[in-house]
Amino acid sequence: MFNYYLYHSSYENAAAKDIEINLQDLNDMVVDERYENDNFFKYDEAIWDVQTADGAFGEVVFSKMEDRQFSQTVLPKLFQRINSTDNEIVSFDDFDSLYKTYNAFYGLNFDFDSAGLDRQRCLCNKDAHKIFRTKFLREATPGSFWERRELLFSKVILCPSVKDDIKKTGSSYMDKIISKLKELDRYVVQYWKDGKFSYADANSKAALNISPESGTTMSQEKYRNQRTFALPDGRKECFELHIKAGNLRFHLFPENGKIYVGYIGKHLGTDQF
Repeated sequence: MFNYYLYHSSYENAAAKDIEINLQDLNDMVVDERYENDNFFKYDEAIWDVQTADGAFGEVVFSKMEDRQFSQTVLPKLFQRINSTDNEIVSFDDFDSLYKTYNAFYGLNFDFDSAGLDRQRCLCNKDAHKIFRTKFLREATPGSFWERRELLFSKVILCPSVKDDIKKTGSSYMDKIISKLKELDRYVVQYWKDGKFSYADANSKAALNISPESGTTMSQEKYRNQRTFALPDGRKECFELHIKAGNLRFHLFPENGKIYVGYIGKHLGTDQF
């Protein structure tokens, strides 16, 4: 999730024309171009009374904008789409205690020196918003990767067992893991439209190196058990197909246009290994 709080003190002494531009971008972010995983918040008891260069924020917003249609028709709907908080959020410590990931303030004139704010998490327009999302989607760590998995992949589903696998592999493998899973996701989105999943087709159209286990390995119960993992719905399946990526293995179970990943880690046991 990405969470944004309308930082009301950033509008103190701001000019009406600048506030109008800032809120036009906010309307794009909240209404017209909204990402599915974005949440927006405001504290009603404080924001309307903030003193701007042209009067109270509420007065400026609804009666002093040059674009009257935007002020009277668009802005009321915009603020209805922004969730209200029970308490004022004044710092990132406050914000982070309420929501785990990824939190930023939205506003106009931030006082970085006296307020001790993180510049990377203070957004003034929709371009900064896109940069913020891109940065935190790419810079995954073992601790954050699990939380943002649904943001990273649309057709690749990580099973519960992978959560511990990621912790064990460590941060040094994160770039490789994300890159390989995104390549797998890209293949499914572009090429696996219907029918049975073909690992040979996947290998021919993407840099994946998928293969099944040998018949000898799969005939032995102890090796099948090593490759049996629970799907998110609780069912257990054998994840025989696997991606080879250096000393990492990704064990897969294709079903209904999606690829479930049950294991990421070192080579599992075989009759020859």
